[in-house]
Amino acid sequence: MASNTVVGELFQEGTSQVRPPYFNGQHFSHLKVCMENYTMSYNIKVWRVIKKENLSIPLKKDKDGQIIVSSDPLDLDDYTKEQSVVIQVNAKAKNLLYNAISGEEYEKISSCETVNIKM
Repeated sequence: MASNTVVGELFQEGTSQVRPPYFNGQHFSHLKVCMENYTMSYNIKVWRVIKKENLSIPLKKDKDGQIIVSSDPLDLDDYTKEQSVVIQVNAKAKNLLYNAISGEEYEKISSCETVNIKM
């Protein structure tokens, strides 16, 4: 019976191809292995962002190689295709981590600027 309780705690939510493993503050070593496997199967670039740091957004340059500074960096029309890909990978990493944690764990990381975690 005791082993059923542990299994129940480990697999409260998640554990599918469409939802990441769920972390409720217990059994971090197990979550670490599951999260790495899940994330790498989801997108290897997303795992790199989680393991290392956010990808940097490539700067937009004109034909002479001069950096173009936009007056509104959030205007989607100003992003190159490469910049959009980087932004999307960073957002996927953050989304994956937020969906894998309980509300209590969210409170611990909600003020973080990057998705980088030490595993």
